[in-house]
Amino acid sequence: MPRVIIRTGIVRDDGTEVVLQEYLCDWPDCPNVAEHMVGVIVELRTMAMVCREHMATLQKRGQEG
Repeated sequence: MPRVIIRTGIVRDDGTEVVLQEYLCDWPDCPNVAEHMVGVIVELRTMAMVCREHMATLQKRGQEG
């Protein structure tokens, strides 16, 4: 899953920089932020995550099959 990191340049009281991180949807060509975990592949130490829209698509497919 692609991860977007934005360094803000804002420094906290403890001297560390505020960094924003988001994971993007694993659905091909989807630029939305991932909100739901679909599954984990332990051997590869990775997971699949999708946005709300694509989670609804997967759930609908599961109900049809």
